[in-house]
This record gives sequence, C-alpha cells and structure tokens, in this order.
Amino acid sequence: MSQVENQYNEFLSSIGQLITNVDVNLMMKIMYLERKLPDVDPRVELYIDYKSGVDPMKKQEQMRGKYGFPTQTSIQGLTAVGRMNIDLIEEISKDQDIEHISGSATPASY
Repeated sequence: MSQVENQYNEFLSSIGQLITNVDVNLMMKIMYLERKLPDVDPRVELYIDYKSGVDPMKKQEQMRGKYGFPTQTSIQGLTAVGRMNIDLIEEISKDQDIEHISGSATPASY
C-alpha cells in the first residue's frame, strides 16, 4: 500500500472517531459537496437506525418537528430527506437512541 493510501486510511479513521455513529463515506461526500458547491447545502437522504426498543414513530415526529424534513419510518428506524450540512448531521447524530446513520448525498438543485 502506498504512503498516500496509508495517510488516507488514517484520515478516514480519525474522522470516524469524531462522529462514531455516522458512516465516514457519507460524511466525506457531504463535506466534498459543501466545498465544491458552497452556495447551497447538499441534498442528503439519511438512513437512521435506532437501538432496539426505540419507537420510530416517536422519532419521526421529533425529526419533523425539529428539522422539518420529510421522513418515512421502517422497522428499525427512519429515512429523512432534505438539504443538510455536516454540522446538522453531527447534531442529529448526538441522539443517544441512534445506532447508526448512513445514506447518500447529491448536489442540491439551485
């Protein structure tokens, strides 16, 4: 493995240690889009998995009330869609009931 690849892997590992319950590749994609297209936050589709015993319907109402994102529940969690930046993802990830966050990010429409 090259020196560049080693540094990249170390970088990804350090990012993953800052926000442990969010997919590192999702965070990297969001940060890339924030820098490439700084005028508007990326369009993000979050898949939020909750710990066992957490009521996804209650979490759906909290997410809608606090952030206004359209959401859809599933057996383990919910999906939220909207324009989001890395600071907002970090804020959402602080919910103690969240097991893991993954998703996708694309450029938002202007």
